[in-house]
Amino acid sequence: MRKTCVLRAFSCAVLMAMSCAVHAQTLTWAGHIWNVTEGGMAGVAPGEPANVTIDSNGYLRLRIVKRHNRWTAAELFTTDNMGFGTYQWIVEGDVYRMDPTTVLGLFLYGPANGIGVDGEDEIDIEFSRWADTCDCNADFTVYPSTGHRKQNGNPSWEDDFRARASDLTTARFEWSSEKIIFTLMKGSHPIGETEDVIKTETYTSNRTNIPQSALPVGINLWCFQHTPATDQHAVIRDFQFAPIP
Repeated sequence: MRKTCVLRAFSCAVLMAMSCAVHAQTLTWAGHIWNVTEGGMAGVAPGEPANVTIDSNGYLRLRIVKRHNRWTAAELFTTDNMGFGTYQWIVEGDVYRMDPTTVLGLFLYGPANGIGVDGEDEIDIEFSRWADTCDCNADFTVYPSTGHRKQNGNPSWEDDFRARASDLTTARFEWSSEKIIFTLMKGSHPIGETEDVIKTETYTSNRTNIPQSALPVGINLWCFQHTPATDQHAVIRDFQFAPIP
C-alpha cells in the first residue's frame, strides 16, 4: 500500500499514522473480528468508524466523505493474524476508475498488530491512479520480512499497471514462504478457480524479501496527496482466507 519514492502510499506516513490511530470499535464480518480505525491512517484524511458499515446483503461498505467541511476515510484490520495461504476479496464496482486521489487497499500489514515495523511484513493489492502520477490504476506490492527493512522503507518488489475496467473483480494472492502469486479476475470466482483473468503476476524470492510471520488483514479506502472532488465509496462483497494444507 505504499509508494515510497513519490510518497504515493501508506509506508511513507504509516508509522506516524499508526502511532496515533485509535481503534474505536470492532465489527464482525466474513468470519473475523475487525478493529475499525479512528484517527490517523494512510493519506491526508483520518479514519472515521462511521465510514465502515455492513449492509443488508452482508457486504462491507467503505466511504470517504466530507461532513462539516472535514474529509474522513475508512480502514479496518483483523484482530487475528493469518499465515501462508490464499487471500481473496470480491470487489463490487469499477474501482479502476475512481477519483485520481482515491486508493482502495486490500492487504496484509504486520505493524497493525505489533509485528515488524513500517516497511516490513506487508503484501498489497491496491486500486488507484495515484493522483495521475503513473500510467496505472492498480498495483501489487511486497515488503520484506521482519528485520529486513529496505532503505527509506522501499518495497522488495512492486508492479504498477493499467487494468481494464470491470464492475466486479476477484482480487487474490497466494502467499507461501518463497513465492506470492497475485491475480485479478473479472467477476466472482471461488478459491481454487482461475478464469477471466485481468492481470496475474508471480513474485519469487528468498525468505528475506517475503514476509514469513502470520499477519493481520487490512482493508482501507483513503486519500492520496489530496481529497477527492466528491464523496467516494467501495463495496467488498466477501473476504476469504484458505490456509495452505
